[in-house]
Amino acid sequence: MFCCTVNNKKTERESMIMKNLVFKNLMKELILKVTGDGEIREEIIVKSVCDGYEICRKFRNVSDRPVFMTERVAVINGLDFGCTRENDYFYCVENARLYGSLTIPVDADRINFEAPVNKKLNFYPDSSWAEPGVTGKRILASPYQPFPALLIGNYETEKGLVIGSLCQDVFFHNFELEHSGNKIVITIFSSFKDIKCRRILPSEELTDVFYIGETCSAANINSVFNGYTKALKERLTNNFGSKKTNRHTLIWDSWNDGIYRDVSEKMLLEEAQAVRKYFPKVEFFQLDDGYSAFCDKNVDLNAHGLGTAYEKDGGTDMRKFPEGLKGFADKVRRLGLRPAIWIGGLCPTATEIYKEHSDWFIDYSYRIKSSQPLDVSNHDARKYMTYAIDKIVAEAGFEGVKHDFWSYSFEDSHDLLANGERSGYEWRNWWHRELRKRLPENGYLETGCDVSMGNPFIGRYFNNYRFGLDIGAGKWKNILITMFWSVPVLSTHSGDLFIPNSDSIGLLPGLDDKDFMFVVNFQIITRTLVEISGRFSKVCEDDPRLKILKKAISYLNNGENVYFAKYDYRKSGFNLPRIIYIKSIFDIPDSYGNVRTVAVFNTGEDDLRLNFSATDLGLEGKNYCFRDVWSEEMIYADVLEITLKPHESRLFTVC
Repeated sequence: MFCCTVNNKKTERESMIMKNLVFKNLMKELILKVTGDGEIREEIIVKSVCDGYEICRKFRNVSDRPVFMTERVAVINGLDFGCTRENDYFYCVENARLYGSLTIPVDADRINFEAPVNKKLNFYPDSSWAEPGVTGKRILASPYQPFPALLIGNYETEKGLVIGSLCQDVFFHNFELEHSGNKIVITIFSSFKDIKCRRILPSEELTDVFYIGETCSAANINSVFNGYTKALKERLTNNFGSKKTNRHTLIWDSWNDGIYRDVSEKMLLEEAQAVRKYFPKVEFFQLDDGYSAFCDKNVDLNAHGLGTAYEKDGGTDMRKFPEGLKGFADKVRRLGLRPAIWIGGLCPTATEIYKEHSDWFIDYSYRIKSSQPLDVSNHDARKYMTYAIDKIVAEAGFEGVKHDFWSYSFEDSHDLLANGERSGYEWRNWWHRELRKRLPENGYLETGCDVSMGNPFIGRYFNNYRFGLDIGAGKWKNILITMFWSVPVLSTHSGDLFIPNSDSIGLLPGLDDKDFMFVVNFQIITRTLVEISGRFSKVCEDDPRLKILKKAISYLNNGENVYFAKYDYRKSGFNLPRIIYIKSIFDIPDSYGNVRTVAVFNTGEDDLRLNFSATDLGLEGKNYCFRDVWSEEMIYADVLEITLKPHESRLFTVC
């Protein structure tokens, strides 16, 4: 363990804390730049953990007046893989959504996409799913709640350097990379979400902790972050995302499968009875957007969530719910299901709450025009937020909450909040704790937009997170994008900290049979079957899709580790996996050992012939049986060779 203390008074200096900190000659030195305006005592503690180092920085205001701190900086000089400079790259989970590629060359221009250097590096970014203002030079600074770790590697070697957050109480980590000669210079920023600078009171202390470690598996997406994830799990021991809730039972949700806001108490209770009849695995029955009287009158406007409580009579559409939300929740409970509700963090600008209290809101028009988020740094806004969840959630007796459109006041990297006394992450923890107080211990919180990229720190209070698009409306492209985004998220193997949720399964009337089976097999093999939707009261009992759904959701184990076979994640562009597996038999509980379940997918528009062996699935020896889950066909082979039609998929158990 190494420890040093630095005093700083209106100055900038560099403190070399570790000379010749070596990861097999990859990293030569770590420098911490100590900057600030005022007197800050900084203590730096370094200790060995999980194939790397934990670096803890403590900042204490030792003056007699407030100090305003901007971001802190650490610099790594001299990362050199001894390989071709142009083949140095970085990888993090947000890359898929921001640039349409999992790995990105260090020298790529991520501001001017048409720059000649990108063509030279064979890098052609696609930012069609990144809103304006979220791409740029900084890495891991997007508002999409990414898994907070970065790999820096070279395409010619298995070696790599991993840097990741071990604490998000105050700071978030983001990065810049550049070459100095053939060496990579890494700048690590410890910054604040949603504010430019943080006010530190006299004697107040802020703590920042991050991980630096080496991997010798940089080419294998299944194990890139193993050391960091192990260190992370040693710290996040009390996550709600680690609990049993949502792992082996389902949520029925009223939004998907074409229902949307077309809800009423009568209709929902009919569906609750059908759900009880067909799907005993459903535990929670969730009312999504559609209960607000305001939204019913203004169907073209954005969702109205927390602001509903401000409207007359609590804002509930009493024509749809004549006994209010509490009366509805009580009836759901009497049917043997646990009631849950959707709330949104945005308020349309046409609502009374926005018109009468515009000072309660931040200006988020760079991404959203017709709705705005509440400014959590405003005392009156916070008071209203807790009042709203008391009215909507606690007094009505809901036991689960899907919290949509919530992240803008907590996860953005721009200067948005009016008051800098707390960072966005500090307010995030406050807000999530307030929500948790109003739910039973075994209730659930589900996070919606911004669509999360798997940050396990949110699992401290949430149980599951949506990482994909709405895939039931019949858009094949949305299915493929969700599949692509799933790869970096699932390969972190952090599902035991925070349950991934790909989207609601259902009858999916917008999809043909092949695409329907593609979605079913994808959600089974990725262990992301958290939600189900649909008008099951209107379905015949012998409906083929109903039978498939009943089998698909009978053996849930959401969050189980998922693996990708014969997959080169370092290949540039929109690179989809074809072979995905888990180390169990999905329809035989507790079947772990020398067994697998594997799904194969053809994402293209031409026939696909592929083959794989048990060895490709991490199994030893020969003489395995491949059983088709749906047809019950048994295939005995050392190497399975199959041809898939366009959009076709198959699901096998292997033993």
